[in-house]
This record gives sequence, structure tokens and C-alpha cells, in this order.
Amino acid sequence: MDSLFGLHFHAYDPQAIKADEHARTLVVTDIPLFLTDALLRGTFSRYGNIIRCHTRLSKLYRTAYITFESTGALQNLNSTWGVLCGGHCLRICPTTFSPEQRAERRAYVALLAGLPRGTIAVDLAEIANEISAKSINVPFSMNSYNPKPYAYCHFASETAMENAKSISCALKKVGLTWHSPDEVTSFCHRCGRPNCNPDRCGSSSRPNLPSRPWQSNDKLHALYNKHLPPSHPAKRHNRFARPDNNNDGQSRTNASRHRSKSRPNTRQQSRSRSQHRPWNRDNLNNNNNKANNNVL
Repeated sequence: MDSLFGLHFHAYDPQAIKADEHARTLVVTDIPLFLTDALLRGTFSRYGNIIRCHTRLSKLYRTAYITFESTGALQNLNSTWGVLCGGHCLRICPTTFSPEQRAERRAYVALLAGLPRGTIAVDLAEIANEISAKSINVPFSMNSYNPKPYAYCHFASETAMENAKSISCALKKVGLTWHSPDEVTSFCHRCGRPNCNPDRCGSSSRPNLPSRPWQSNDKLHALYNKHLPPSHPAKRHNRFARPDNNNDGQSRTNASRHRSKSRPNTRQQSRSRSQHRPWNRDNLNNNNNKANNNVL
């Protein structure tokens, strides 16, 4: 029976349904922890109707999987590598891309170092357009979750990358320098210059306070607890909450008071025992009288 009361029946194929949904899904990476799902939906709804958007944690960032109503939205984004959202550049890639296609988008990368403090991707939009960068990302520090003083610039080809490195760039009257990604370990985390000692760096007048010897997971949990939106499931279930030091101190104080109250007073016990044992009291009085008689 093809129809019943105007209803049409179709063969149910779970694999076909999953493949169709897969073809309409976009992967969004490098999402800062503090960007909300509402902001993500508002940004990508300009390209088409969104029927599903879910995120997962990926160390210092989040990754989103956005499913559109039709494949037409992804066709408009096939040649786009990054989208600005809240001033930050989010890297995008259709889920239908092969591993080779994804690797091509990370093949030609150059570092632009020496950024002024607090620089984010939107501040580099004009430079990115001038150097023909497909995307430009400013990483975040694990300790403070502030933008680092350098940016990763991704290019479509080696020729485009070399042409960009021949261009002198500056931001807010501060000259920027080009470097290869393997030089990032030599950068100063304050000014972004290579071979600069952070303890003696002149870009910051603040003293270099010793950092707490946290483990990597402790740092991530602290960042999640501070920057994740309140609507995130991990935040709602309080998975990354750290114990309050003040509460710990109060609990320890209350515990010590409880122990002191429960512990009997030895002096009062000894005094009460002597009162209940008259022979001990008589012996003490006799000894005191003998001692007084011996005094000159």
C-alpha cells in the first residue's frame, strides 16, 4: 500500500540517513572556551538553517559539529577556511573532506610574531587580506588564557606563503616578524620575540610571579571552570569545580574544635580523681607538712 489516509511510506535506511546528515555537517575547530553555543548558531545561521549543533572539549578549545538543513550551505563554505566569530577566527572544514584535503589546509603555515598585548584575529583582518591568508589564528595561553603574541597564518600554496613572508607587516605601530612554526619554542611569551628572556622582557612592567606547579589536567580544569559558558553540560554538573580554600580552612578549624571539645580535660580528670580517692589526698597533705617542717 503506497498511501494510507494521505500518508506516504518510504523505505527506512539508517546508513543512507546517516550519510545524508554527514554530507550536511560542518566541523568547526579552534573555538575559544568562552564562546557560547548561541553565538555559534548566530554566526553560522547566516549560511543556512541549522538543525543541530553540538560541541565537545578539545584541550584548550572546543570543536563544534553543525548540521544544516541542506547541502547548499556547505557549498558556499567549501572554499572558506575560517570564519570570524566574536572577533576570533574559527577554522572550518566539511565532514565530507578526505584526510588529504584536511592536511592540505595545514600544509603551508607561517608565524607572524611580535603582536601587541591582547591582539585577536579580528585585529589582523586587514593584514590577513593583504597577505592573502586563508585563515589566521591567535593561540591562547594555558596559564592565563590570554592571546599569545603571535599568530598562525595558513595559506593555500607555498608560493602564496613565500609572497606573504616578503611583505613587512606592522600593527599599532609595532613591527611584526615572520617565522617558521618550528621556531615557536624560542618565542618570549610576553613580547613574542625570539630568544628574549621573559624575566627581563621590557614589554611588561609586572613582576614575574612564580606560577603554581599545577599539573596539565589541573590547568585545563581551571580553564574549563572559568571560561566555559554556564549552559555547557560540564559546567552545569560542576565537573571541573575545585574545592574552595576558605571552606577547607573552615572545615579544618571546625574539625579541630570538635576534637578539642570531644577530648576530655586531663587536669579536671586528675583533680576529680584525687577528690574521689581520699587516701591520695591524705598522703599529699602529709608530704607537704614534712616539707614545711624541714624549711629553716
